[in-house]
Parts: sequence; C-alpha cells; structure tokens
Amino acid sequence: MTTIVTIPGIMSDARTWSTIADALKCEGTTVHVADTSSDMTLEGVAARALSEAHGELIVLAHSMGGRVAMEMGRQAPKRIRAMVLASTNAEGPDVHEAPQREARIAEANADMIAYARGWIPKVISAASMRNADLVSRIQEVVEDCPPEVHERQNRALLVRPDATTYLGTFEFPVLLITGSEDRLSTAVAHDAIAGMLQDAESVIIEDAGHLLPLEQPRRVFETIKDWLSRKALHRPEYSTRKIR
Repeated sequence: MTTIVTIPGIMSDARTWSTIADALKCEGTTVHVADTSSDMTLEGVAARALSEAHGELIVLAHSMGGRVAMEMGRQAPKRIRAMVLASTNAEGPDVHEAPQREARIAEANADMIAYARGWIPKVISAASMRNADLVSRIQEVVEDCPPEVHERQNRALLVRPDATTYLGTFEFPVLLITGSEDRLSTAVAHDAIAGMLQDAESVIIEDAGHLLPLEQPRRVFETIKDWLSRKALHRPEYSTRKIR
C-alpha cells in the first residue's frame, strides 16, 4: 500500500492539498491528512503522521508542513517513496525570530479574523489578489484556524530542528516547488535546499505566492504528476477532473 500524506502549512488544513491529492490518488493508494494542530513540536507532528499513515509514503507538504516532511524523512527514510516540498525552508530558527513570532501570536490572540485578513495579501500573488473567489476561499481556511492552534504552531516553529544538517542523507527523490512571487520561500532558497539533496528538482510556478497549492492547484498537480511519471511513480488513471 502507498499512502499520499498531505501536510498543510501554518493556519491551514486539509483544503490546502485536497483537490491535488484526490486527483493523484489511484488504485492501491490512500490519502492521509497529517494533524498539524495538536503537537508542541514539529518532531511530534512528524512522529504522529508516521504512526497514523500506513505503508510507503508519497509526501505532499506546504510551508511549515515541509519542515514536518523533512523530519519524517529523518525519522523514517525507508518509508518515503517521494517527497514534494512546496514553499518551504529548511534552516533552524533565526536569533531574531522570537520577537516577531511573539508579536504575531499576540495579534492573532487579540483578533484572529483581523489578523488573517491582514496576512493574506502578504502571502499571495497579485493575480491571486484579483480573484475574489480565491481570496474568499483562502480567507475561510485561515479564519477557521483557532488562535490557540496558531500559537502552538508558532511555538513549535521557534524550536524547529535545522534540517540542513541531515538533508544530504535522503535517498528518495524530492521535488521543490515555489511561486514566482513567494517572498518567504524563494527560488534561491529552494535551489539551496535542492543542492543539499541527492535527488532533487526545483521548479518555479508563475503567478503564485506563498500559498501555492491553493493559488495554482492545477499547475501544481500537473507539475507533480509529470515529475512522478519521470520517477516511474506515475499511474495513468490520474485525473484533472477535480482540479479547478
């Protein structure tokens, strides 16, 4: 059995990857959505996902979820068939990061809806901002995140492991994808991660920002499908019918 494990980023949920994972799903595969809301550390999130997902894993991870995915690769490298890292980074916490995250936590705890609405324009592309339906759907996802989950996730990120110390040990293939307008996880950062890996490819998707899987799901699907095909992991019954 192969399980497609989807891992959302901060303030996100199953909707991040749902249409993409459903389109990739084929006979002999199941989809498992990792719980990123309950644990105090990213190592704990990774361990939970590994215990709850069965068989060999194809991991689709976004932003904070990418850091969880890398930790899964460290904890159980033999179970990973392939890993897709969207809009992520790999380094440990910066010395100046704590005050910034504490400010975000305080702002979200005071008014999560206002915080979410102020955050979205900073993390999506100009084209995405002009799509009112897309903005509304993203807003719904982010506003559904309880403030206590947002705080737990930020505190987990403040004690995250430095994945750059072990990425070179990964033997499974890794696809890195980022948006052309992503200012948080840039193409330069992804290229640096790719350079640490044994088998990696880095792709830029135009007209997308940091919320890439939500902004450009069809392009993300096609990119992943083509990559899996070249890695001999593609199944012909993959469909785009659920991608909008």
